[in-house]
Amino acid sequence: MIEIKKIAVPVDFTDVAPFVARYAKDFAKSLNAEVVLIYILEDLSAYEGLYVDAKTLTGLEAKLREGARASMEEFVKEHFADYDRVRTVIEKGDVVEGIIEVAKKEGADLIIIGTHGRKGLDRILFGSVAEGVIKNSPIPVLSLNPYRMQKS
Repeated sequence: MIEIKKIAVPVDFTDVAPFVARYAKDFAKSLNAEVVLIYILEDLSAYEGLYVDAKTLTGLEAKLREGARASMEEFVKEHFADYDRVRTVIEKGDVVEGIIEVAKKEGADLIIIGTHGRKGLDRILFGSVAEGVIKNSPIPVLSLNPYRMQKS
C-alpha cells in the first residue's frame, strides 16, 4: 500500500487557500503526515528593461518576499495552530515549475492544490497553475475546487 508521509500544499493566500488548508490538514491528520506549505514568488527578472531597472526590481522582490513570509506566518497561525507537523517553503521562480520542484525536493508523496474555477477570458489571461501542476507533476496531485465542493 502507498504511504503518504508528506503532503505538499501550494498556497496563494487567496480565498481558496483556507479551504485547501483545512482539507489538507484534516487529510494529513488522518495519515499522520507532514504538511509542507509552498509559496512561489514569481521571478520578476522578465520585466527588466521595460522602463524598470534591476535595482528597482530587486527592491520590489525583497518587499514581496518579506510580505510572503509575513503572510505565511499568519496563515500558519490561523489555519494550522492545532497541527504542529507543518513547515513552510518560500521560493522564487516560475510558479508551476517551482511548486513541482519544491515538492520533489521535499520528498512529497502527494500535492494538494486548489483551483479558482476560472473560465473564459480569465482563464486565458491568467492560465491555470493547478492545471500546469496536474499536467507536469511526477507526484500524484489532488485538486480541490472549493466553489464546486461547497455547492454539493
